[in-house]
Amino acid sequence: MIRFLFFIFPVFILAQNIDMYLSLIDEGQMNSVKEKLPELISKYPNSAGVIYLQALLTRDGMKSLDLYNLLIEKFPRSSFSDDATVKLGEYFYARGLYSQACRSLSQFPRKHPRYHDMQRVIDLLVSSFQAVGQNDSAKYYLSIYQGMFPYLDVEKYGINTSNLNPPSAQKENYSNKRSPYVIQIGAFSSLKNAKRLKLQANQIGHEVEIVQVETKDRTLNAVRVIRYNSKTAAEKVGQNIKRKLGVDYRVLYRPITG
Repeated sequence: MIRFLFFIFPVFILAQNIDMYLSLIDEGQMNSVKEKLPELISKYPNSAGVIYLQALLTRDGMKSLDLYNLLIEKFPRSSFSDDATVKLGEYFYARGLYSQACRSLSQFPRKHPRYHDMQRVIDLLVSSFQAVGQNDSAKYYLSIYQGMFPYLDVEKYGINTSNLNPPSAQKENYSNKRSPYVIQIGAFSSLKNAKRLKLQANQIGHEVEIVQVETKDRTLNAVRVIRYNSKTAAEKVGQNIKRKLGVDYRVLYRPITG
């Protein structure tokens, strides 16, 4: 137990120091952090926080990009990967590489829903789409993220998302109420989480229901896209949902009896 505490103590101290160094950078004391950087790199070459500091402080734009990409690839779950992704988007946008900014940021809110400044991300994303004339794409993503993050200020973009039509392929695949196949895209003990996913799927043009499912030890709220005549049609829609919302799915045979 004592050896375990000894192991985590330096890591804890490093995390505190990274936060301190980031605060110093925000206060304009960049040079004092630069002086400490070689020592940090020497002691902690595989630390996500140190790589993030290095990327922030380098003057070489391409090297900075490589470091951000390294951080995201090597430490996707670190507390710095979300900021690194936003930094990439900001860099692409500042350089006029708007299509790359779109690719970098379009899936960000789904992957990092707890990011501290989502408004900034959406501002960059919409501005990037508008810069390359992809207003329909801006409208599409706004329709999704407005539902996920109701606090966002979207009126300033001048984009009306209320009349967004679902893609025609989705309309063709959808059948009548008695079709036997459904697509389950999630099951939650929390009804609030189930309703949030239902809203996301509604926003991209699907009819969704929440069904309570009894398991051995608890009740789950299953989120299901309804209904399809064939398993093939349901699979096609499920793949489309996974691509757009980043969620896994299962096609289930659930005919309505009676």
